[in-house]
Amino acid sequence: MDNELNEHHEREPYYEDEIDLYQLIQVLLKRKKLIVSVFLVAVIVAIAASYVMKPVYRVSAVVAPGQIYEQEPVQDTLIWREKDIDTPENIERLISQNPFHYEILTQLSWDYQDPKNKFDIKTDIQQRTNYISVNIDSSEPERAKEYLAIMLDKAQNFYLHKAAVNTTLLSNDLENITVNRQKIIQDKQAVLQEKELLSNEKKRILNEKQRIKNQIEFVKNKQKVLDSQSARLEKQIKEIQINNDQIIKQRDAVLAKEHNPTDAMSLLLYSNTIQENLIQIDRLNLTLEDNSIRKQQLQQEIKDLETQLANLDLQLADIDVRLANLDIKSKNLDLQDNKLAIIQKDLEARKANISGLRIVLEPTIDPQRVSPKRTLMAAVAGVLGLFVGIFAAFAAEFWQSHKVSA
Repeated sequence: MDNELNEHHEREPYYEDEIDLYQLIQVLLKRKKLIVSVFLVAVIVAIAASYVMKPVYRVSAVVAPGQIYEQEPVQDTLIWREKDIDTPENIERLISQNPFHYEILTQLSWDYQDPKNKFDIKTDIQQRTNYISVNIDSSEPERAKEYLAIMLDKAQNFYLHKAAVNTTLLSNDLENITVNRQKIIQDKQAVLQEKELLSNEKKRILNEKQRIKNQIEFVKNKQKVLDSQSARLEKQIKEIQINNDQIIKQRDAVLAKEHNPTDAMSLLLYSNTIQENLIQIDRLNLTLEDNSIRKQQLQQEIKDLETQLANLDLQLADIDVRLANLDIKSKNLDLQDNKLAIIQKDLEARKANISGLRIVLEPTIDPQRVSPKRTLMAAVAGVLGLFVGIFAAFAAEFWQSHKVSA
């Protein structure tokens, strides 16, 4: 029995130190007016403070590295490769450090010492892009917007020299292309002039060929005339020879007769006729020989003319080859000019795309204020007021219980 009493007395302090949840709830219910009052006061004060506080708005802009171009060797040539003028990290560091602050204030004629002219610039690189967000939180958003616009302009000017150097390089390349295209145009004009000269020469040779062909036809006609004349002469000679042979036979017949004085006149006539026929035959033979010589001359003339035709054909073939080569050269010049025109257009587009710092989004004021956030302030004040009210309720209960005990 004594052991049980001892154990009971040993457990008593343990039960006395335990928190009685029911009693705590009773205290909270008993002091609920105090808790609600503190809660309401805290919320009302927070809301009132949010209306008293000057609203802060955010001025935002988005920038990105400008584009420049550098030559890189590819196989046996150089090509222009696009690259950022600077890394987003370096640009972010430049903007956040803002070395242009005093220069901006001087340009705006703002007081260096005035706290409202000090702006905290926040930057952030957007994930998986090279865009840089630039923000200024200020209670005077219009001033912050003006300040940020000039600051971005200064940042652009900071990279302007590098962009200008790149523009000069591209301009030099464009100038070289322009010079080459002008030379190609001159070469094309020279080719056209040469083609025109060769075409005129070809026409002249074709006309000359036609003239020689006509002349050959004319000589052949003369040959035909001579052939006809020679055939007629040979026929005449043959007829005279036949006639002469008959006369000789008649004369021989008279000579075979006995001498008769009356036949002397006949013999004389026969002799004269025979002599005339022989003379006629000799004359015709001479004419025939002359025709033969003239035919040979005409034949040689035809050969000479045909040789001239062959030479003209060779000249025409050479002209055709030269014209074909000029056509190929003209096509090659056109291809070169088209290629240079494409490169020139591409370089002009690249030149227009060069920029020191690209403004993706101009400075704008967010219509939603950054602070004070009334809902958040009221919620935080409510939570704090609730905790303070509960603490005050327990404190009041504690104070009252000790006062009663005393």
